[in-house]
Amino acid sequence: MSKKVRKSSFKGKVSDEAQRQKRESSSYGYLSLPKDVKMFSPKPGSKIQMDVIPYIVSDKKHPNLNASTETAEEGSLWYKRPFYAHRGIGVDDSAVVCLKSIGKRCPICEYRAKLQKEGAEKEELDALRSSLRNLYVVIPLDSKEHDEEIHIMDISQFVFQKLLIEELEENEEYEIFPDLEEGYTLKVRWESKSFGAGKPYAHANRIDFVDRKEPYDEQILDEVPDLDKVLIIKSYDELNAMFLQIDDEDDAGDLQETEEKVEEEKPRRTRKTHVKEEKEDKSDRDKPIRRSRKTVAPKEEEKVEPEPEKEEKPVRTRRTRKPAAEKSDNPCPHGHKFGVDTDEKNECASCEKWDDCMDEKEKV
Repeated sequence: MSKKVRKSSFKGKVSDEAQRQKRESSSYGYLSLPKDVKMFSPKPGSKIQMDVIPYIVSDKKHPNLNASTETAEEGSLWYKRPFYAHRGIGVDDSAVVCLKSIGKRCPICEYRAKLQKEGAEKEELDALRSSLRNLYVVIPLDSKEHDEEIHIMDISQFVFQKLLIEELEENEEYEIFPDLEEGYTLKVRWESKSFGAGKPYAHANRIDFVDRKEPYDEQILDEVPDLDKVLIIKSYDELNAMFLQIDDEDDAGDLQETEEKVEEEKPRRTRKTHVKEEKEDKSDRDKPIRRSRKTVAPKEEEKVEPEPEKEEKPVRTRRTRKPAAEKSDNPCPHGHKFGVDTDEKNECASCEKWDDCMDEKEKV
């Protein structure tokens, strides 16, 4: 019996796969790095000098856009690209760009808001919240680990930009530090910090402004990457599928149905389900993980019963916490600027009013 030779089906596929691998090899998490551009990650406990180089803004809706001062307008020079990121998403615990970075709805933020209204535990809400980060184009000047060439630095607002703003508030004359001709070199001391027993990270604890050895020629802008385009931003459906860990075989049109199934499998802390579960089994083992204040005691249940419409109102928003929020001019329990210092103080990581503070900040 002769073997039947199959017709070749490799044409176009091999080169396409090669290009895909090339793109993936140049990616850095949620960043797509331009050719020959490397990442700059400061080492904990190090001291380094670096020049921050501006880039040409291409995003018409840049997060720092201010038409009245011509700040971050399309075609102008600006020194940073802010964005929000979620971590621990999907089966690979990936980091992804939050869609509110470009002014769009984010399925992860929406799910977190829903859990918050249902009285979810703080730990669960913290795991889903987004953090503010910034991208910079930098040239390290005295680093043993980095060449003196263009790099991209991706770093938390709390770790670097917060201190930079404080320094510029005290010394406004240094605000031209990113300027090609008149700018300053940043001399940064990176302190070693860690969260609990976690891996140490570099945290800027001192920034000095020193004269540059020589100005930069405008031609360097031809080599500077566009920070508005290096972010890998997924669509709402892509991010939703990744968040819900939907397989490729699942129909993309069934995302809503899949989400509902996932929600049904997870315990919910609404008043009605709490009563039902207590009737079925009063043991501690079968009690739901999250407990809302309204469902702790049967007496409270009875008080709420005549007014079921209250269940539809958000749980613990600023308007429902009148005694604590209205009596104080500053709702921040730590004495910081409410709606201003969000995510910039050490206490922010565990503050129970972080969400309200972030909402207030985003109104600006």
